[in-house]
Amino acid sequence: HEGLTLLTEHTQQLREVLSSQKTRGQWGERMAEDVLRLAGFLEGVNYRRQATLLGSGGRPDYTFLMPNGLVMHMDVKFPLDNYVRYLEAAGDIERRQHRDQFLRDVRLRVRELTARGYLDDVSETVDCLLLFIPNEQVYAFVQEHDRSVLDDALRNKIVLCSPLTLYAVLAVVRQAVDNFRLEKTSDQILALLGEFSLQWEKYVAQLDRVQQRFDQVGKEYAALMTTR
Repeated sequence: HEGLTLLTEHTQQLREVLSSQKTRGQWGERMAEDVLRLAGFLEGVNYRRQATLLGSGGRPDYTFLMPNGLVMHMDVKFPLDNYVRYLEAAGDIERRQHRDQFLRDVRLRVRELTARGYLDDVSETVDCLLLFIPNEQVYAFVQEHDRSVLDDALRNKIVLCSPLTLYAVLAVVRQAVDNFRLEKTSDQILALLGEFSLQWEKYVAQLDRVQQRFDQVGKEYAALMTTR
């Protein structure tokens, strides 16, 4: 019962948020920021916002910093106007019209993102980019009514992410970065151990020479105090 109540409240909040065009534009970024914060990502450390790309001149909303100097881009701007009209439609015919237009809007958004050249610099960019859908309900709606939208996006190396799937993607990115740092740290530790081993061998050899000199001095002192 509590779960259904929360779901009802969430749906009502979604309608209220989507009712304002200005709020819709800010909502996607706010949702993305919430997911990034939950994933433990810090701006300037794990990602950059609206950084201009040198090659294409494009400005993705987010650029994630990956190991080996690579990056992965994400846009959060998503067409929701016709989805709102679909929710508010009074009859089935009007609802179908807005549904079809919304799905066309999504396809156009994917096509637009494909043409922006975010993947042109293959030496610095991973071979995919992300398009954030800021709500699980909207994401499920696209899957339910036209699964081919997601398949076509994947063929263009665009991954559509809901908040939950974005969190999963970021968890993989975080693990890759942590593993890379551990690998680099391990290499440094091994290098230091190798240097320590070399210096220890030199120390032992020098200590043996000092010990031999002490032994020789001891013998000469003993001879001086007895024989002489």
